[in-house]
Amino acid sequence: MLTIDLTGRKALVTGGARGIGAAIVRALAECGASVAFTHLGSERGNAAAEMLVAELAAKGGQVSSFTAAAEDMEAMSASVSEAAETLAGLDIVVPNVGMNWVAPLETLDLEGWRRALDLNLTASFVAVKAALPWLLKAGRADIVLIGSSAVYDGGGGGAHYAAAKAGLDGLMRALMREVGRKGVRINMVHPCVVDTDLLRERYDSEEKRARLIAQVPVGRLGRPEDIGGLVAYLCSDLGSFICGQPILVDGGRTLYR
Repeated sequence: MLTIDLTGRKALVTGGARGIGAAIVRALAECGASVAFTHLGSERGNAAAEMLVAELAAKGGQVSSFTAAAEDMEAMSASVSEAAETLAGLDIVVPNVGMNWVAPLETLDLEGWRRALDLNLTASFVAVKAALPWLLKAGRADIVLIGSSAVYDGGGGGAHYAAAKAGLDGLMRALMREVGRKGVRINMVHPCVVDTDLLRERYDSEEKRARLIAQVPVGRLGRPEDIGGLVAYLCSDLGSFICGQPILVDGGRTLYR
């Protein structure tokens, strides 16, 4: 029987307290990795982080959380260093932090544009930059960026979000050239219509979600664990020949539409 075995691996997930990030933390931990994750430190985030750590500790997992704003290089560098010391190294990094909101170009101001770039592009650069010394030292490491189907269809709320997530594709390709032959593999996962708190805030009724599901050929919304499982696979020996690839996880919606 094939299993995803990440025993001995040491992972950092940014934005790991809730939603897709929490599912990635769970998947990595349940496959045997030791996992650290960051969150912003809000009241809701603190509560979610405590619950996630307790849940996985009860299953025998080694999981710890740290507070840092993902776009703050100084704060993230400190958290990455502390996580690496706690785990005795790092060999998996998943920059997951991101946010979208509806803002047509007519109403999008420069502050909103820059905020979108900070959260959806710069935050990933910061995480990778801060973690890179440990990844290179590990000899074998994985970076998995979390993009969006908006890269393909321009969705996600507006140009601010689609453009920022598209920037991750360039980051992946450039890093592939720089570190791909130094033992660091990099791939990117593009989620679409994943059933999280953020999706339910935007599609806030069963009727709205039903219309969304009707656009998905497989007949359901994505689940956070759909993303978590793929990330774990990509970081495992089973995915060891996948490198420099953007992978769309959308139930067929993008092509169907």
